[in-house]
Amino acid sequence: MNLQRCLERLDEAVADGASLGIATAEAARVAETARARLRFPGEAYVLALAGGTGVGKSTVLNALAGEEVSPAGARRPTTAEPVAWVPADKRAELAQLLAWLGVTQVREHHADGLGELAVLDLPDFDSVAVEHRARVDALLPKVDAVAWVLDPEKYKDEVVHDAYLRTWAPRVGRQLVILNRADLLAPEDVARVRDDVRAQLSRDGLADATVAIARAREGPGGIDEVRRWLDAGLEAKRVIAGRVAAETRVAIRELARRAGIADGQAAPLVDPARRERATRDVSRAVLALVDIAGLERQAVAATRLAARPRGAGPLGHLTSALYRLTGRARASADPAGYLRRWRMRGSLAPAIEPVRDLLASALPSVPVALRPAVASLAAPADAERRLADAVDRALTAEASELRTPTSFIWSLIGFGQYLVTGLLVFGALWLAALFVLHDAPSGSVDLPYLGPVPTPVVFIAAVLLAGYLLALALRYHAGWLGRRWARRIGALVAREVQGRVGDTILSPLDVLDAGREHLAAAARGIEDDCA
Repeated sequence: MNLQRCLERLDEAVADGASLGIATAEAARVAETARARLRFPGEAYVLALAGGTGVGKSTVLNALAGEEVSPAGARRPTTAEPVAWVPADKRAELAQLLAWLGVTQVREHHADGLGELAVLDLPDFDSVAVEHRARVDALLPKVDAVAWVLDPEKYKDEVVHDAYLRTWAPRVGRQLVILNRADLLAPEDVARVRDDVRAQLSRDGLADATVAIARAREGPGGIDEVRRWLDAGLEAKRVIAGRVAAETRVAIRELARRAGIADGQAAPLVDPARRERATRDVSRAVLALVDIAGLERQAVAATRLAARPRGAGPLGHLTSALYRLTGRARASADPAGYLRRWRMRGSLAPAIEPVRDLLASALPSVPVALRPAVASLAAPADAERRLADAVDRALTAEASELRTPTSFIWSLIGFGQYLVTGLLVFGALWLAALFVLHDAPSGSVDLPYLGPVPTPVVFIAAVLLAGYLLALALRYHAGWLGRRWARRIGALVAREVQGRVGDTILSPLDVLDAGREHLAAAARGIEDDCA
């Protein structure tokens, strides 16, 4: 048994339980009490005599001591203080432990074979004095072993079984059930009542507990079975370690139970397939708001705007300046701004409906202790805020990386446009010369339906056609390049949004599932570390 690792497991379970929002005060108290108990030196363990009023706890202790140690009677004294019976040679080393237990009434013994035993006679846990039961409840977590004292009249009392035996049975490593006052029974009824006690204990989770018959009023001779159990006891260190390990196992299992962990396995709180469908639905709604088609149109327009200064010749700079001065570029050719302005295109409220529906349908199957945490994920304001933040981060990151594509072909087309412009100027001067100069030599070209057309006119028309074809080539090439860029942007934005939505909108569920898995690992580990 590795007590250090056992307690580390408990610390891990407490931390995981706290992350899940589960009440961990009791488990933390177990860890604190265990470490406090292990710090006390000594070679003695503490056995508590626990029972109801009049069952004979003090009589059992007196019979064990062979003298009156604790006053006995059908009615207990009004004090709520326990009485300790300790080995005389270990009283000094037990002083700090008794002070931690809060025990001030101490009796010494020199009993043979019981040098490792300190006995506490506890107040009655069914006393009408509330402080008596409170004292018992405060001491039971701190003692190392328990002897439950019953009698033929009260062994089925509900307080004994419901409030104590069922609660403490798995938390005490070493325990004995004493059926005292057996002298009230006929000899032939003793075995029958013992069997009935065992059947009741089995229902309480104490199927393996030893049941000792006692007639403590007869003195030491009436507790032979109790004495044999004590003589056969383990060494003190093993008793103490067994108690710490048992309490730790129960604390971890209780945390696991509250987290809905069965048999050390933590199934996801929400069915993965349904969660994936809900995430896809949210992503589609968000992408509809982001407007990928509109983004692609902006990307194409931005590419064409970027191509105009380089490929439109002398007029390209002028038209580009007009686009920017009139605000047309910001309105229709600004994909980065279009991404950043996504909130202006609608509300996210419809987008979070699939998540709310998913959580609402899953909530009945969620462990009770975790329901508040899961239900809070479906709160509209919180869910919309988380989703908006995720989309903002995704789109801001993508917008900052947008770079309008360029091509050397635009420069070639631009060179052609400058050439066209020069030829147009030449053609215009040539045509003007026909009107300015008399009898200027000029040929003509016969065209179908038109007849002879002056050569300068045909020349200008051909140059204009070339310029138009170059402009058309620039438009189509920039459009093709822009559409390819737009598709890439659209895919990146869609992928980023889907990833951020998946990671964010239900990320608190991932935290809960991770905490439950860690808690399940701690629950599985106790079988090796705390065995």
